[in-house]
Amino acid sequence: MKKIIKSISLLGAIILLTGCEESYAGFTLPNGQDIINKLIPNIPAFLVQLTAFILMAVVVIKFAYKPVAKFIKARQDFVSEQLKSAKEKEAIAEDNLQKSNEAIKNSRVEASAIIEKAKADALKTREEIITKIDDEVALRRKQAEEDILRERKQAEEEIKEDIIDVALVASSALLKREVSDDDNKKFLDEFITSLDKE
Repeated sequence: MKKIIKSISLLGAIILLTGCEESYAGFTLPNGQDIINKLIPNIPAFLVQLTAFILMAVVVIKFAYKPVAKFIKARQDFVSEQLKSAKEKEAIAEDNLQKSNEAIKNSRVEASAIIEKAKADALKTREEIITKIDDEVALRRKQAEEDILRERKQAEEEIKEDIIDVALVASSALLKREVSDDDNKKFLDEFITSLDKE
């Protein structure tokens, strides 16, 4: 309220001072009517200026403010969408990181299990191969022993036949006669019995 009173007082003082036409150093002060004319606008000029201002405001709002506001809104939406997308991608990346860490952990466990199984299978296979080789060696040893026995019996048979032939020749020479088959058989049995005892 005090400001309004001060403003009115100041305005009144200016009007009073300007009411007198005095000139100071070639400078003339405006009179009261000039000040009033300058303070209160001309209505038709005022309306033209107001219309021009409103028209200018409409043009600026339509062609400048709305597109700029639309652009700013679109940019805000884009930025907020990008932030939202970045947060979602970050959450997905974090989830993928956890899944990949879990997969790596599971892979290591599976790899360890596979290695242990492979070691166990290798040991089992080794034992089977050793057992198979031992069985084959034992079988070959047995076959070799059987072959040796068969060869020995065959050799003994051949030796007996040779001895019999030599004995027959010797006995024929000693007896100076032909030895009969019964004599041969009897002599042969006695000789074989004596060989078996040795």
